[in-house]
Amino acid sequence: MLIRYIISLLFIVAPQLIIAQKVSINYVGNSDVSIDLDYMYQEFGTSYATLSKENKTLTVETKSPQIVKCVDVNRFTPIYAEPNEVIDIEINKKGLIEYSCKTNPIRSFESVFLNDCFEKYGSTELIFMKKIKNRAASLLNKTASKPILFDENYIKENALLEEYYSKAKLSENFYHYFKSMLWSLTIDNKMYNPKTQNAGKIEFEKSLSNPGNLLNISEYRRCLLDYSYLKMKNSKKKMDLYSVMQFKSSFFKNQKIIDYLLYNSIKFNLLQSRQKIDSKSLNLFYSTCRNKEFIDDVKTDFSKTTNFVFLKKVIQESGCKLAIIDFWASWCKPCLEELPFSKTRIKEFPQVKYIFISTDKSKSAWLNVTKSRSDIFNSTNSFLTSEIKDEDILDRLNVTTIPRFVLLNSRGEIINANLVRPSDKGFKETIEGYLSN
Repeated sequence: MLIRYIISLLFIVAPQLIIAQKVSINYVGNSDVSIDLDYMYQEFGTSYATLSKENKTLTVETKSPQIVKCVDVNRFTPIYAEPNEVIDIEINKKGLIEYSCKTNPIRSFESVFLNDCFEKYGSTELIFMKKIKNRAASLLNKTASKPILFDENYIKENALLEEYYSKAKLSENFYHYFKSMLWSLTIDNKMYNPKTQNAGKIEFEKSLSNPGNLLNISEYRRCLLDYSYLKMKNSKKKMDLYSVMQFKSSFFKNQKIIDYLLYNSIKFNLLQSRQKIDSKSLNLFYSTCRNKEFIDDVKTDFSKTTNFVFLKKVIQESGCKLAIIDFWASWCKPCLEELPFSKTRIKEFPQVKYIFISTDKSKSAWLNVTKSRSDIFNSTNSFLTSEIKDEDILDRLNVTTIPRFVLLNSRGEIINANLVRPSDKGFKETIEGYLSN
């Protein structure tokens, strides 16, 4: 069984950098271990990828330094990376992730610190995520356990942080990130502990006039969302999208905070809520938000599709004997875990046309993944469901779960509506059987 590690990329903004550059994450292992990547384009939402022997590198274009979070079921590891750094990741004999950078030796010392921190105090991030789930249950009026508090761990981690920093074993940027992250987690604990909630809110409010780089830290943004929710709840105002956005735009004074909260409201409702995004709410976002990247991202999501695709025509023009449709989405980890296997199968069966159809509601999220995996996706094989005009095929398939693979003949007729996955051991034999007929 493969050992799986989740790695999330959290972008830290550095305003002094203007020209877009890149950070590369390079897996230098040679075992059968695969590494799942969960990364974020600043506040733009989450994308996923998988590193393995077949797909060793993830390259992400960025203007700014980043924090790379490596997390599996037992641990939490943030990695600081500057633009144009190549971070080499490998798995040591203990099963822990070690990382280094040939152009910046301090990264390997930071790796030692993080593993030392984990082995001594465990994974506070894992506990934090359990608390998030606990909180979600309570918001849905379901049975929830008592609040999970672990400030003692933060104090110990902070002491170890100071020890390493005093010995010049951590970069200044990494040091400030980790310290700010621990502060944010502590404040979040206080706000959800009835005994310390008011004190937590008062302490958090001190950061609202000038959040600076705090706003680039995911734990701080979670605090901000929690704080705004508590304030909204206490105000007893309506909780529809427009009322929430109107409250956020008038209650908060810092423009960067307003921009993020409004953007988050739009994206959350687009991706995770059944509540329709009405024109009134969208116009409020456009008239109030000042962040051009947020505005462009939302405009991409709501731009009308002009690219109409007929699957049968794509298949027939390819001249292939068979075609495989891969229904997937940028947020679907099992879908993205199949991509390295699909890449191998594409090379293995050149007479088979691969077509990737995304069910994403967010066009920008889809574009982020397809751009990062240009070795697989291109303009002739990658489409959104909304672009497909073969309604007879889509209606017959009735795709409700993903990933799903469908096999078609050269005329675009369905011959297997539930094909085995490319990672399945029986895939090769199955395709060879169809090709021989």
